[in-house]
Amino acid sequence: MRIGIITWLESAEFEDVVLQALLTKGISRVELEYRALSIDSLVKFLENKAPTDSRFILIHDSDEITSDLEREMRRFPGAIRMAIEPVIGDVTVEIERVVNRALREFETTPVPRKLVVRQKNLVVVTGSTGAPGTTTITLNLGNELARSKVVELIDLHPTRRDLAFLLGAKRSSESVRLSETLSISGKLSEASSAIQLVDAGPIPNLESAFSDRRAAARGYVDLLERAETIIFLMTPDNNHMFELESILASLDAGRIKARAIFVLNQMGNTRRERSIQKRFSARVGKYESELLPIDRDSLDRAKSAYSALIDVAPRSKLRKSIGEVAGLLLE
Repeated sequence: MRIGIITWLESAEFEDVVLQALLTKGISRVELEYRALSIDSLVKFLENKAPTDSRFILIHDSDEITSDLEREMRRFPGAIRMAIEPVIGDVTVEIERVVNRALREFETTPVPRKLVVRQKNLVVVTGSTGAPGTTTITLNLGNELARSKVVELIDLHPTRRDLAFLLGAKRSSESVRLSETLSISGKLSEASSAIQLVDAGPIPNLESAFSDRRAAARGYVDLLERAETIIFLMTPDNNHMFELESILASLDAGRIKARAIFVLNQMGNTRRERSIQKRFSARVGKYESELLPIDRDSLDRAKSAYSALIDVAPRSKLRKSIGEVAGLLLE
């Protein structure tokens, strides 16, 4: 099965670079389907394209996606939409990786899975590799939510169990009650009426996780499938854009049906970070997203006091930004 490429790029020169990277560098099963000159011509092409299970990637450089284009894209469950900056360089490597990832995912035969029931009030915090801050954000988000709701922090991080430790309890603690509305546990409860906020740690290779029979991968995928909401964290790093693409592909394909909130954490103000922020915003598109500023001073004070930011730095920009994420969950 071949995979199609549709481009909608303003710069013809950049479009030539993109197509050369895809069609001449060993991705032998890719073929060019259409080069759109305008949004109207792209929508018309998709209107006339027969809906099939075949996969194609729409590569575009515009932040504005019209409702007509969104409607047509939904007709194709195997379609992937990829926004990309019109620059020359490492971006071509990123395109090659995305296309090869799509080919591998298409060729993978999923293992039949049992039906997983979505669980009300289950929020899973996950993120890219390389310490994007899942534990820190889970801890502080739980404290924000506990101001008005009963919250259970569930520590399911695969390599580090730090939630209890960062709030002054023993690292080995299985159950800690912090207040009348906030507690920490190492297990999920299907019968709980509280908001269960799970630190799930970094994202595994989703391309293989859905067909992986091993307990770790199976447990992670079950979490994503059971969740009412997924919060995906990443930092402004080019490598994390690849992992962002992985979870977006699963959401776009309907493998994950939870509400998704994407968070760009530790955001600074360098030119590189602003560039990644623009790519992040363009790629998450229709999904909800938030930016969290870098604030090591406030985080160090909270860590040394075994507290959340709300207790030691209530007026900090980071604490206010985490409060905005909590507000999204309470909507």
